[in-house]
Amino acid sequence: MANVLVTGAAGAIGMDLAFSLAQAKINVFATESDSDNFSLVSKNCKYYNKVFRAPRAGNDDYLDRLNEIIIKEKIDLVIPNPDFEVSFISKIRNQIKSPLFLPSNETVQVLLSKSLTANRIGNLAPRTFDVESEQDLFDAISLEKVVWLRPKTGAGGKGSLVVSDSKFGWMWIKYWKDRGFSSSWIAQEYLEGGNYNVTLIYDRNSNLCGMGMLERLSYIHEAISPTGVTGDVRLAKTVKLNNIIDVAKQAVKIIDKNPVGIFSVDLMGEKVSEINPRFAGRPRLYTLSGANFPAHIVDIELNNNSSFLESKEGYRLIRQVDIEPVAIKTD
Repeated sequence: MANVLVTGAAGAIGMDLAFSLAQAKINVFATESDSDNFSLVSKNCKYYNKVFRAPRAGNDDYLDRLNEIIIKEKIDLVIPNPDFEVSFISKIRNQIKSPLFLPSNETVQVLLSKSLTANRIGNLAPRTFDVESEQDLFDAISLEKVVWLRPKTGAGGKGSLVVSDSKFGWMWIKYWKDRGFSSSWIAQEYLEGGNYNVTLIYDRNSNLCGMGMLERLSYIHEAISPTGVTGDVRLAKTVKLNNIIDVAKQAVKIIDKNPVGIFSVDLMGEKVSEINPRFAGRPRLYTLSGANFPAHIVDIELNNNSSFLESKEGYRLIRQVDIEPVAIKTD
């Protein structure tokens, strides 16, 4: 039986990965750096065989602790999450004593920057403007009338805002900087249309081995966010729109001509808003729709099974705080 290590145990994606791997009878081990989250998942998440406390990624002891766990539990594969941990692990990948399922480090670092990603994929992305001053924001709004103001890096929609007034937008940026949020900012063309995720899985030979698509319908605690986006999906459904999937595939191939790993492409309508080098769409929903991508990755890596796996349309994920999510088949 395979042994997989997931980092970021308490995150929603981490727990989705654990759920999916456990469904396939794969042993799931995990790390968690936050002491409160560690207490929560180490005692109460039935999908993990064991959760280990680990330093935060970037800490001097992080690598030694990771390798200690890998050796002790005979880990066959590491699937990293979230972004800051993906970034750090990617940079030190040659020192980790287990295979990783990640794109190349060059690709990872590009994808973790929304502005670099947008620059690389050109017209497949919304029009994008760097915002270093209030004048930059004024110029962007003069062209676009309304923009999506967001940090260059980070997840969960943190700091994002729809603005049509540069003074108000610049005050918003200063508010976040005063709180110690150090990211640079971009303004992007404001898009309407469906909020989609296309997850693409590529093996070591760059063969496309998995494809799932969902539409996000609403978010948990969306009322506390000015945009209604919190990154924590409450309702989503599996769909298949070939025009959207084609855009996602094109964007990935522009970024990396020989892709390997997970490419989780988020789109608004037919424009790519970001690409993650990790799962960002809901792995649990894909698994419950018939496409257990985490287990398939293990099969690809350990058994050289590069068959194609695809999610099925018409499954609806329902999530809420403090209760197990469900997925139901809709007509």
